[in-house]
Amino acid sequence: MTTDTMTLAFELAALRQIREPQAVIVDARRWAQNVGLVSTDSCAAHVFSAEHLIRRDFQIAPTASNFQHLSSRITTERHVLVGESPDRPDYLPQHHWEYFALADAASAADWELDNNEAKPRKQLTSWLARVFRS
Repeated sequence: MTTDTMTLAFELAALRQIREPQAVIVDARRWAQNVGLVSTDSCAAHVFSAEHLIRRDFQIAPTASNFQHLSSRITTERHVLVGESPDRPDYLPQHHWEYFALADAASAADWELDNNEAKPRKQLTSWLARVFRS
């Protein structure tokens, strides 16, 4: 374990690809002081967090200003985003934020990615939950 402090953010799309998201968040809390979600759909992020019993310290929309505000509010030595794409997203500020693609982060941390067989069912269930709550 390192001595530096870290804020770790997960794109919701990336966290959905992990076999056991709750276990990953619990693992991440061993070495990150703050763990949160990034999503354009706050309702979907809330539903996902509730379904998987995930405690998040923050939730933000993926904009440069939100990330800048977060890094000024939460003063840790490192700010890291784990995202779905192999490339750094345009919305992530170059200053104060590191980026790791889910595949690289999962490999380094021994997180098991979900198989894609159950993904359509999960997406349908999530969609139905949003429809019936409206």
